[in-house]
Parts: sequence; structure tokens; C-alpha cells
Amino acid sequence: MEINPTQLSEQQVYSFMCSAIVPRPISWISTVDARGVTNLAPFSYFMGVCCKPMTVLFCPVFGSEERPKKDTLLNIEQVPEFVINVTQEKTVVAANLSGAPVPHGESEFDLVGVTPEPSTRVRPPRVREANLALECRVQDIIEVNSGPGGGWVVLGTVLAIHAQDGIFDPQTMRVDLGQLQPVARLGGADFLRATDVFPLHRYRTEDDAAALVGKEG
Repeated sequence: MEINPTQLSEQQVYSFMCSAIVPRPISWISTVDARGVTNLAPFSYFMGVCCKPMTVLFCPVFGSEERPKKDTLLNIEQVPEFVINVTQEKTVVAANLSGAPVPHGESEFDLVGVTPEPSTRVRPPRVREANLALECRVQDIIEVNSGPGGGWVVLGTVLAIHAQDGIFDPQTMRVDLGQLQPVARLGGADFLRATDVFPLHRYRTEDDAAALVGKEG
């Protein structure tokens, strides 16, 4: 079957995207406004972009007619910095709770009971309970559509990485999945643990592919 997305309602497109584009890593983003009031919110429209400079993106979507821009976006327009705290099994309940509607000017750090830890390169604090955090400076904010169903793409340059001791190999810089215990977002109320892992080798040359296809195919 072929579906024309322009003939679907906003809710239908949202349900389809959230259940089809899976799994999605969850960035738990901390920001501050011009007065220094902190905000903490989860975003699963989140991904790495490139290595030089180390760049990530996340996508805040349209909120409501009363508050089209969510506090995270409003904050980074005032203070163009943010911290991505990786959501893990031990923090996912708090991260999910921080997505609840909170009156403007109130801090989700207080609501969910996590600890703001001063950052070293940016003004927003990181979450002390998170095993991995990235301090970022806003590189660009791209408006896709500022109306209902729309959203923005926020590009950030990573200025500092904070990692719990032992969570990655300093030689390879590869993060240990068992230590990180990340949680991913699926559709509806469903989340996913990263527990079922299998390897596939990358094909660097045609000869590599020919040699490996019998083993993996």
C-alpha cells in the first residue's frame, strides 16, 4: 500500500513516525533562561551529526497554541547553550516525568528529584545522576514550521564530555553498553532496553565484502 502523508491528520502522522522510526535514543536536555532558571526535558528526536566539529541535533516540536515554543527552545534562544544527559535505565522514570507540563519558570530538576551539577563550559547544569553528558553550544536553529505539527532543528557543537569512570575504553573511546544501560523510545508508551546485541562488520572495500558475505549472509 502507498500512503500520502498530506492526507493524514497531524495525530496520524505523529503516531506513524513515532512507531516506525525506532528505536530512538532519548536526550535529556538541560537549559537555563536569561534569569538562570533551569529546565530539564526529554527529546527522542535526537541524533549525532558529524565529528569535526563534534555536532549533535535535537528537534523540539510545536507545543500548543498558547505555548507554541516549549521552554527548552525559548531558553536556548535566550542562552544558546544546552547539556544532553543520556537517558539510562536508572534515570528513565525521572526523564519521563520531566516531560510533564510544568508552569513556565518552574524547574523540572526540583520536580523529578535529580541533582543539578555545574557544567564546566556552558551555563546550564548537567544531571549528576547521568553517567554520560555532553555540554553543547548552539550552532544553529532551523525553523521547519512554527505552526501546529511543526518544529525546529537545533544543531549543537559539543564543547565537553562528562563520563563516569569506567564507562568507556580510553584507547578506543568506545562506550561500554553494559555500563551505560541506555533506554530508547518507541511508539506510544513503549520504551526499549539495549540488551539484545549482535555484531555485523562494516565493508571497507569490495574484497572485504566478498570475504565476509559468506560469514554474515
